[in-house]
Amino acid sequence: QYSAQDGVANAWHSAHLGTLALSGAGLLCVEATAVSPEGRITPGCLGLYSDENTAAMKQLVATLRAASGVKLMVQIGHAGRKASSAAPWNGGALLSPSEGGWQAIAPSALPHKPEEAPPKAMTRADIERVTADFVTAAKRAKAVGFDAIEVHAAHGYLLHEFQSPLANVRDDE
Repeated sequence: QYSAQDGVANAWHSAHLGTLALSGAGLLCVEATAVSPEGRITPGCLGLYSDENTAAMKQLVATLRAASGVKLMVQIGHAGRKASSAAPWNGGALLSPSEGGWQAIAPSALPHKPEEAPPKAMTRADIERVTADFVTAAKRAKAVGFDAIEVHAAHGYLLHEFQSPLANVRDDE
């Protein structure tokens, strides 16, 4: 929902997800939660990569549980070459470091869009670090009290970039 600060859930998340928790659904998914700061789609994306993120998410889960019996799931992921983007309502384009962005990483140095800077092609060490980030985020999600964890591997984000040759083709091709 692009409303976090440094990956930290806030009152907006409590209000928005609280409304959904009261909807009568059987399962509520907290989506697009990054496993590392550089794995966020936008600077406003949630994260489960720091103690501060985890504490805020734990408070959010406690708030939702106090209001509803809905089962709670978190979607963890890494944006890959789509990381460091502006929020959709601000055009969604890649942000440069001077605009508050960061260096994206991906399986190859192919940019998301031809006019955007290429991501850094991942090394074996990068792959091992990101794998460890997923494990750590999953452990944090369990400690927070989520009932389920979804690993995001679609929409051209990092794991999908490894799985699909189509995810390694620019949007204009």
